Amino acid sequence: MIKIEIILLANNTCMPFQRLNEEYGLDFVELNKLFASNSLAEHGIGFLINIYDLDRLDDRWNPKLLKQIIFDTGGGNLTFLHNLDIRGYSLHDLDHIILSHWHYDHSGALYSILERLENGIQVICHNDAKYERFFRRSDEITKGDLEGKSREEILPLLSAAKIVNQEPIDLDRIEKLNAKIFFPITHYELLNIKGLRITLSGEIPRKYNIEDFDNFFSLQNGTLEIDKILDDKCLMFEYEDHVVLLLGCCHSGLMSTLDYVKTLTDKPISHIIGGIHMANASEERIRETIEYLRTFQNYDRTVYIFPIHCSGERIIGEINKIKFPEIKAFNASVGTVFTFTSNF
Repeated sequence: MIKIEIILLANNTCMPFQRLNEEYGLDFVELNKLFASNSLAEHGIGFLINIYDLDRLDDRWNPKLLKQIIFDTGGGNLTFLHNLDIRGYSLHDLDHIILSHWHYDHSGALYSILERLENGIQVICHNDAKYERFFRRSDEITKGDLEGKSREEILPLLSAAKIVNQEPIDLDRIEKLNAKIFFPITHYELLNIKGLRITLSGEIPRKYNIEDFDNFFSLQNGTLEIDKILDDKCLMFEYEDHVVLLLGCCHSGLMSTLDYVKTLTDKPISHIIGGIHMANASEERIRETIEYLRTFQNYDRTVYIFPIHCSGERIIGEINKIKFPEIKAFNASVGTVFTFTSNF
């Protein structure tokens, strides 16, 4: 039997009094109030994932750790590491750091984590991490102020903090920290054992106009271009009869992402955990997304959705408002542990 722990170590909110297990019967969710009270939150997301073989015990109480993965590392305030430390989690057996995409709120603790590790590990991201990226921080700035401009032309906007930038991934620094970096474009299998397959997505095709956007930019070939964030990835935990889906920000859109997942597996999705980037979504997009969720698969069990980080509270309220018994949505606190076993 295989057990997976997905530990939410970086998120926008910390709620020590959240009682999802007790109040809603979510027996796969655990939150330690003491640890949560000592935790820190920031705009960012990051998970520590432990995969155990319950049939192999190192001693009476300790199952064999098969694989340890970090999926995103939180923001630049390093709350990921703070929350890791107060729980006493070790990274001695870490195998991979996966970045859903190269944005500051998902990659903030990357170098600090690598500095802690004695042995080099594999960092998995996307070639687009090599671009410098830009984010608007003022409503005055239009698409025309940035698209097609050189870096020199937009320096006044940077100086005035009307836009902010993110430096490309530092490949030299990663090499000096004895890590290996891998830039897959197609889906990539991380583990396949005893009825569990773990797959990292490749580039996710965009299928729905309402999920499209043109407000992100990156420096490509000397000029600023619209950045479609093609590095956006999700992580699939595929059991014999269901799939647990872990998201970073879901810049591809939730509908496009779920359509993509269905091309890789015919198993129903039971849990969706992570950011879905709908905090500023239009009412029309929220309605279309909810209608999609009602019909995208045949339901023989409840689907639990945890829209966190960039998702916004509205989508949680709207999903639960429709009283659709097959879909339930919840926020989740920093420190929440999601546990799944192979006989779920």
